[in-house]
Amino acid sequence: MGAWTGTRHKHDYHTCEDKFCERFPCRVYRDGWQDGFEAGHGAGYGSGYAAGFNVGYAQGGADAAGGTGAA
Repeated sequence: MGAWTGTRHKHDYHTCEDKFCERFPCRVYRDGWQDGFEAGHGAGYGSGYAAGFNVGYAQGGADAAGGTGAA
């Protein structure tokens, strides 16, 4: 938000879009959100990729064996 001027506008921590905002609630929320996103993405991507790959691979094999002509 720029240099400290002694006056800063008040804002909600969960709507703060300033990546460098030093307000304590903003920092804590931003850090927690980032940690939660990374953990959730890692867990969801790993299980979702495995499930999607198995289904897609089986379907691709079935399509190839069926002679649908799809390349």
